[in-house]
Amino acid sequence: MIGERELEILDLLEREGPSTISTIAFKLGMAKSSASRKVGLLKEQGLVEVKRIGGVAVVYRVYGKQPPGTVRLGILRASEYPYVIDFARRLRERFRRVEVVVYDEAFRLGLDLASNKVQLALAPAPTLLLAHRISAGRTHIVGGGSAGGAFVIEGRGHSGHATTMASSMELCSEMMKLEPPRVYKGSGAAILEAVRKGETKYGVVWEPYAYLARREGLRAEPCGLPLCCLLGAHESVGDVSRIARDFAEAVSSARGRLEVSAYANLVGLDEGLVKETVKSYSFYEEPPLEVLRRLWPHIRSSVLPEDALDRALKP
Repeated sequence: MIGERELEILDLLEREGPSTISTIAFKLGMAKSSASRKVGLLKEQGLVEVKRIGGVAVVYRVYGKQPPGTVRLGILRASEYPYVIDFARRLRERFRRVEVVVYDEAFRLGLDLASNKVQLALAPAPTLLLAHRISAGRTHIVGGGSAGGAFVIEGRGHSGHATTMASSMELCSEMMKLEPPRVYKGSGAAILEAVRKGETKYGVVWEPYAYLARREGLRAEPCGLPLCCLLGAHESVGDVSRIARDFAEAVSSARGRLEVSAYANLVGLDEGLVKETVKSYSFYEEPPLEVLRRLWPHIRSSVLPEDALDRALKP
């Protein structure tokens, strides 16, 4: 039986990487013998590996398998998921442990969904399609999400644009046919900084970063995306029909009551900023199939843009 102390060990390995049993015991305030027993239990469950390196036992986290009753939900640092508070609450009625993990980059979230580091993800449609391919079909789009909130900001740079890879922002870049070169960044803040410093002329960002750009006097034009993030799930989470229903109910509930304070605290953003910029988004209870099909040519090019071959070839 996996208990809280075992989960603490998994969390430690997640945060800090491979650790010795002595380190685990010290950081978690456990006796070394107790840490050793719990690591042994995790090893029996296939959740960790123990390798001897230079005569020292080193514990590694094994991904692709989650402790029973545990689910991790990945989201992006944005103003668009106020319904996630209610959704997580509903998930806790089914799972013993629910953790919401906040990412700054959709591509990284997609990779973690594909490798089962998170079992649920609110991520852009291109990212979820990429995860489906990388995972050999082990992930699927199972729920609705958000639309809107994407903007092209313009600075004083001479050329090019900054965006994030295989995301709604890259989808916007493809739809708007923004001038090359395309520069990939790892967060909305990094895109804004690239435009601010003149590294690129344009940047494609989401809220609240567009609001911050406007506040600095930068021009910000809506991209007009009719779709942003949807709910994806890894097959390890089991039957998703109940999860999909819970999600739809949470989205519907959010239309009448936004839990802005709790949500802003969760994603590490200013409450007033979220309250102001969440207005840029609309919500879907279920995946908008007609919108997805209409956007399909642009989605394909955002997952594998025209210059992908040149970028992949080593100079």
